[in-house]
Amino acid sequence: MVAALATLLWTRPANAGAVLTAADVERIIAQAVAEAERVRLRVTVAVVDHEGNVLGLFKMTDARDDITFRGFPKKRQSEAVFEMQQGLEGVLIGRVPLTGVLHVPGRCEGGQPTAPTELVRTGAAVAAISKAGTAAFFSTQGNAFTPRTAAFIIQPHFPPGLKETASGPLFGVQFSSLFGCSDVSSRLPLGLSGDAGGLPLYKRGRAVGGVGVEGDGIYTLDFDPRDDDVTKEELIATAAARTFAAPPHIRADQILVGGLRFPFANTRETSGRSPPAGFLTGKGTALVGSVDAPPSRFRRARLGGVAGTVDPCFFPPVGSVDPPVAGGGLSAEDVSRILTRGAREALRLRAAIRRPLGDHARVNIAVVDRGGGILGIFRTLDAPVFGFDVSVQKARATAFFSAPLAGEKLAALGNFTVRQFVAAAASDGLHLDGRIAYTDRSIGFIARPFFPDDIDGTSPGALSRPVETWSVFNDGLQVELVRPFFLSVVTGIPPELPSTCTGLSELKNGLQIFAGSMPIYRGSTLIGAVGVSGDGIDQDDAVAAAAGAGFGAPPALRADRVFVRGVRLPYFKLPRRPERR
Repeated sequence: MVAALATLLWTRPANAGAVLTAADVERIIAQAVAEAERVRLRVTVAVVDHEGNVLGLFKMTDARDDITFRGFPKKRQSEAVFEMQQGLEGVLIGRVPLTGVLHVPGRCEGGQPTAPTELVRTGAAVAAISKAGTAAFFSTQGNAFTPRTAAFIIQPHFPPGLKETASGPLFGVQFSSLFGCSDVSSRLPLGLSGDAGGLPLYKRGRAVGGVGVEGDGIYTLDFDPRDDDVTKEELIATAAARTFAAPPHIRADQILVGGLRFPFANTRETSGRSPPAGFLTGKGTALVGSVDAPPSRFRRARLGGVAGTVDPCFFPPVGSVDPPVAGGGLSAEDVSRILTRGAREALRLRAAIRRPLGDHARVNIAVVDRGGGILGIFRTLDAPVFGFDVSVQKARATAFFSAPLAGEKLAALGNFTVRQFVAAAASDGLHLDGRIAYTDRSIGFIARPFFPDDIDGTSPGALSRPVETWSVFNDGLQVELVRPFFLSVVTGIPPELPSTCTGLSELKNGLQIFAGSMPIYRGSTLIGAVGVSGDGIDQDDAVAAAAGAGFGAPPALRADRVFVRGVRLPYFKLPRRPERR
């Protein structure tokens, strides 16, 4: 069955067309440095390919090394509540002892390079890489997004600053693709960024990478998109992307969700000549010399007649690798059918965040067993790279929270703050003991600073911090699980944790808290989960529901049969008019 459904074309890397060359990278950096001199800001500039590989990194002479995390508005810095932060808020990163290779367990032997090595030792460098990677990971042939776009969709209100509205659709996405943490896509030192100063790069109309700029020392986001503020870092990034700019018709400001127009950049492209050869001599130090983009990690493949791309580490599908369960786990044939149903549903669905209008959804689909082991990942053509890690995070979160020992395992970490979240959930009647089947939409609903999500002035969800201490770097259980490991990466001090970044083998690449997953059952026994990421979250839910058809949780176990503080928990939310016309 698997052989019949899956056709692999290993000789065709996904980036076999346009790619960035060393000469391109040199030109992009030179354009950035020329603009930095014009606006009088010393910066560090990073250029990455579409998959986050660093192709060039340049630090101008006298550019500052440090950054400080600021995840809430500046006006709150003087408040006493600032001292109460326990996330990453206010953390200063100067010199960073990053290593360059992460071992990827499973079907991939050895390690894969994930970041520059010895010379990348500054907060500014890792911020620039993360900004560049964010722009690259979010952008495709159908949409071009930036860190400014990301900031718009990760805050506690959507749009930011407008009360009595739900949180952003990708609330929590910033803690994904973390360097040293993810066993799926360990690329970005600080995760996905909302700090303006990054733009996607296109070549011959193809998404080929991103450029990121850091120089002001504050790693933050735009809290009020209505003021159209212009940052020097974004001006420099815009100049850097000259001749490699995103096609205007697919930029974020041409895409509306719920009647809201996404932001792209608060700058305009300017014409001008590229600096001459040798311009960078004497301007600073190349922390990573300019190189050609390597071949893509992804290969062309077909699954059940659907064209896509796959990483050989996670494809073809395999059967369950966790301990045997009553009634059996997932076979390779089961996994292949789940992935195929999801891919076919994506082709049927109208995309929410792509141009042209009427295009179909493009997503990453992951299946895990009940212990979080990856059984297969399939990407429909042109699915955004950010969703590769996120789809696995969603599937693992769903499998973990639906399992009988979730609460016990969280409490056993020995982290007092984590135990507080577990206790808060129990006080709401959510004992995390296998009696409730959760989707990631359910989990996310109790991980928001207001409960229910769009009602200001209410108490926080059990897994969130109160809004008084909440920030995008201090959002509750999600950040608490990765905080010790994250700080170890940027300080060089080993965490007091087991071998995974969360301390939980079931959540190896962190916890994700926005919609797009479904637990998989055989009868009343949990045997795994499917996670989907890449388009609107309602589309992700729809693909997950279609993929898991026939493996649904018993109705009595579903989270939407449960009331918390008089409010019914959600399970799925599907598009009103899903089909393409």
